[in-house]
Amino acid sequence: MMGAAPHNPGPALRVEGLVAGIGPLTILHGVSLEVGVNEVAVVLGANGAGKTTLLRAVAGLLTPREGRIQLFGDAIQGRAPHLVARAGLGHVPSGRELFPRLTVGDHLDLGGRLCAPPRRAELRDRLLAMFPVLAERLRQPAGTLSGGEQQMVAIARALMTDPRVLLLDEPSTGLAPKIVLSVFKTLSKLREHGVSVLLAEQSLTLGLSMADHAFVIDHGRIVLSGTAAEISSDRRVVDTYLGR
Repeated sequence: MMGAAPHNPGPALRVEGLVAGIGPLTILHGVSLEVGVNEVAVVLGANGAGKTTLLRAVAGLLTPREGRIQLFGDAIQGRAPHLVARAGLGHVPSGRELFPRLTVGDHLDLGGRLCAPPRRAELRDRLLAMFPVLAERLRQPAGTLSGGEQQMVAIARALMTDPRVLLLDEPSTGLAPKIVLSVFKTLSKLREHGVSVLLAEQSLTLGLSMADHAFVIDHGRIVLSGTAAEISSDRRVVDTYLGR
C-alpha cells in the first residue's frame, strides 16, 4: 500500500517550535502543528505568511534554526532533502519545478529512484491509473503540457518516492477552477492509500474542502487552529488573516 506506515499511536507529522528563515531574515517564529495518520491538514494564510517556508523547512530544503520535526516519531530536522524523502516525506513545491525537456515518464522515473524496482513498477501503475491523462502523455515533454497536467506530473513525481506524508504547496496556483477541482478530487483519494497530507493554500474554500484540520498562519506564526468546520465558521479567518 502506498505510504503504509508502521503502527504508531502518535501523529504522522509533528512540528514543534519551528524557527526558520532565509539569510538574516526570520520567517517562521515558533510554528507548531500536527498531522494525524491518514489525515489531511491545511495551512491557510495570505501570500507571504510563511506557508512555503514552512513546507520547505519540513522537507529539508531549509535548515531550521530551532525546533523539532518528527515523521512518525523519527526526528528529521536538519537532514538533507534526499534523506527526508527516503524517510517517507514527499514534497510538491510551489511552481511545480519540472524539467521542461524531460518527458512525463522521465519525471516518474526520477521520483522512483529511491524505490526498489518491483515497488517502482507497482507505484507507476497505480499512479497512471490515478492520473489517466498522464498515461497518454508519457513520452511528451513536461514543458508542452497544460498547467493542470504539469501539476499532476509534479504530484505523481512526489508520490513515486512512496511517501507516508505528502506536502503540497498551493497546488491550485495558476489553474482554472475546473482543473483545480479535478486535481483536488484526486488528492482526496490519497488517504485511501495510507498517505497523510499537509496542504498549504491561500484559498480558504479550496483548502477547507478536503481538510480534516486547519491551521491559519500569519506573519510566520500559527494564530488559529481547529477542525475544518471550526475554522470555516470563524470570522477572524476571513476578516483578518486572509484579508477577505
